[in-house]
Amino acid sequence: MVNSTKGINLDLGAQDINESNSVKWTSNLGSQTYGNPVVGGGKVLVGTNNGAEYRPQHVGDRGVVLCFDESSGDMLWQLTREKLEQGRVNDWPEQGICSTPCIEDGKMYVVTNRAEVMCVDMEGFHDGENDGPYTEEADTEEMDADIIWSLDMINDLGVFPHNLATSSPLIYKDRIFLLTSNGVDEAHLEIPAPRAPCFLCIDKNSGEVIWEDNTPFDQILHGQWGSPAIGIVNDQAQVYFPGGDGWIYAFEAEADEANLIWKFDMNPKDSEWILGGRGTRNAIISTPVFLDNSIVVGVGQDPEHGEGIGHLYRIDATKTGDVTSVNEDGTPNENSGEIWHYGGVDTDGEVTGEEGAEVFRRTISTVAIHDGLVYAADLSGRLHCVDFKTGKRHWEYDLFAAVWGSPMVVDGKVLIGDEDGDLAIFNEGAELDEDAIVEYRFESSIYSTPTIANGVMYVTDRSHLYAIPIMD
Repeated sequence: MVNSTKGINLDLGAQDINESNSVKWTSNLGSQTYGNPVVGGGKVLVGTNNGAEYRPQHVGDRGVVLCFDESSGDMLWQLTREKLEQGRVNDWPEQGICSTPCIEDGKMYVVTNRAEVMCVDMEGFHDGENDGPYTEEADTEEMDADIIWSLDMINDLGVFPHNLATSSPLIYKDRIFLLTSNGVDEAHLEIPAPRAPCFLCIDKNSGEVIWEDNTPFDQILHGQWGSPAIGIVNDQAQVYFPGGDGWIYAFEAEADEANLIWKFDMNPKDSEWILGGRGTRNAIISTPVFLDNSIVVGVGQDPEHGEGIGHLYRIDATKTGDVTSVNEDGTPNENSGEIWHYGGVDTDGEVTGEEGAEVFRRTISTVAIHDGLVYAADLSGRLHCVDFKTGKRHWEYDLFAAVWGSPMVVDGKVLIGDEDGDLAIFNEGAELDEDAIVEYRFESSIYSTPTIANGVMYVTDRSHLYAIPIMD
């Protein structure tokens, strides 16, 4: 992720954020928070669980999106969704809403823990109106969310989300793109709904499905928790879906049906999926990043599956068909779209300095690309700096804590949070300046990525939202 803000000052004073005078305001979230804070229209949105219990009629486990006033941090309204009756197989306890909302034209778009795609009025009921066509809200007080439309992917489309629906909606023109999180059963042995859609294109004004695709079909490894990205190639809009089968798929974004442009297998052909993360085949949870007619994306698994060998690819987006590096029989693919590959095992020690060491590990993070450099974090807690043109490593740094969020580049700095609750700040560049690294300690794990808007940095740890002015 790259933020264009300039003239920032990231000297926050005391390294313990609770002792710093730099914090403008702090607001309570739930007990678990995974989605990124989003700022728009004078408001800040965060998906979390119901640990704060702002609404007295809702006690106990729920999925919520909280809307705060950007200036004061006051809670304005709350979208509240009850848990699915099926339990952890479809809606894992206490995880809340993990989707990062998208704001456009006074509306919020989000995927709920109940696998609903929702469009919500950013004013809530503060404007005294119940905007429709959806007018059946159970909660209609001033501090409740005003739902405009809702698409139930379970009841309407037959989707079976594994553990949780988590995709963050992507808006392009009048369309919304997302993954459904369709996955395996509780025993992890069968796919209950292989014909249900995996990838969706929705009309943002009505919530009606424009097209759907279930290409991963019965090859889904676990769940499908990634989010799509968009790119313009030769004047054609392409939408990139990270499939739960370990393939990346490019579709025509403006077509009226699901038209596949190209696909790429992100795993070696001899890789094997074994339950519990013991195998070598991985899905894709990271969001692809598009730049210069190519995408960069890595593979990973459910963090509960632990560490493992990972792969990071840069793929040519101008080709068509199967652009995987090799054919099914292992022979080179003449139509390969691989520009470079970073990862696997360093057999001769050329990359890492240690024979047999892992170059890159599983990741659920999205890369940041700026000034010819790719910053990529793996789940094991290592931040990598890789050359965008060649895929060669410039440096690697061990944060000594797992990383779920994504690096963000802003004004010559690289920011990354970790599971220990530290926000690390690096100098941007191909040379690692370890003496310049600064870490600030928050109260609990940082599973998300900071957001900077209007001169303020917003950081969420598990249970708090912090607003920190950073302009000189």
